[in-house]
Amino acid sequence: MTDERFTKFVKNGEKAEPLGDGYYIIQSESGYRFGSDAVALAHYASRFISKNSRVFDLCSGCGIIGIMLAISSGCTVNGAEIYAMLCDMSNRSCALNGLDSVHFNHADVRNADKLPAAEYDMVVCNPPYYKADSKPSSVAPQASSELTVKLSQVVAAAKRLLKVGGSLCMVHISSRLDEVLIECNRNGLAPKELIVNTNGKTFMVRAVRGGKQGMTVTVKEFD
Repeated sequence: MTDERFTKFVKNGEKAEPLGDGYYIIQSESGYRFGSDAVALAHYASRFISKNSRVFDLCSGCGIIGIMLAISSGCTVNGAEIYAMLCDMSNRSCALNGLDSVHFNHADVRNADKLPAAEYDMVVCNPPYYKADSKPSSVAPQASSELTVKLSQVVAAAKRLLKVGGSLCMVHISSRLDEVLIECNRNGLAPKELIVNTNGKTFMVRAVRGGKQGMTVTVKEFD
């Protein structure tokens, strides 16, 4: 990676951090930054996709999940992020890495009727964890609390985007497990696999649009 390429795509107040194998992700030095849960979700979701898969990254933030999936599988990724700055950062990360099959859109997932219908094999999402009336993060309150989008709206958007048989893979906090499962079932997304982090604080779930009922539960450390 030449210094010229960093200069072209990385703005003041940002840094390009290595992802391995010569890939980088652009992040703010002082604002929103992705966490380990997003990385764990990307590793988990990669088990269910191939080069021919079409993936949609809801509430995509800096784009880490979609970018990691594209790197690992070569799949096509689209994403939606309500904050223009983060969306721009994500697309510059794609350009920096030469990921032509990945694009993030400045879009509001609350307007589910404006999203493509039944076009995607997988939807991935690391949504805001806390309700709007809870104490938000001082660094990135919009990313950590439901100030702009609610869980019910995220799941409804996933339903619209997914083909029948497609999967929603989501990471969330354990205190809201019941809400996540209720919303998935309400939207015709059958929870098939639940992985609870050994710390007991977070979980990942895979739910299939039009799938049959029946879910496996595993407790393991997120990787």
